[in-house]
Amino acid sequence: MAVYSTKSLIMKKLSSLFIAILFVTLGFSQTYQDDLELIQSLYGMEKKEVVDAFVELDPNEEGAFWELYAEYETKRKDLGKKKYEILWNYVNDYGTIRAADAEMIMNEILPLRTDTDKLIRTYYKKIKSKTDAVVALQFYQIENYLDALIRSELLEELYISKTE
Repeated sequence: MAVYSTKSLIMKKLSSLFIAILFVTLGFSQTYQDDLELIQSLYGMEKKEVVDAFVELDPNEEGAFWELYAEYETKRKDLGKKKYEILWNYVNDYGTIRAADAEMIMNEILPLRTDTDKLIRTYYKKIKSKTDAVVALQFYQIENYLDALIRSELLEELYISKTE
């Protein structure tokens, strides 16, 4: 039970730090591309620390896990770029979006959500085959947790920025 509490504390601290850094730096970035590169570099660095703290790896599993995780992150970042671009455009057009624009946004974002779920599921299976089911479950849990946390923070930031 103490291990879970320690992990929970680590997760809260690291994810809070990541979110704080993310939104502070977004305010100082000059362009969309700067924002995107900054988010991806910060996310990659902070996220690996979170994953390392959360996933319990046997020394024999580390090499296989991190190799697969690097592959996963490359693919996840590609999807993340697309999601961020859609969100960026949505935020900039907020309040002026017509029905046709809303339909176009949903036609772009829904397949990305499906692709993200499919990617996590695919790497869950790959990690399970190279390590074990517990490590794969921990990978699955942390990826879904961080995805939900970031989505929630972005939506909250959008709401706050539009109501001020």
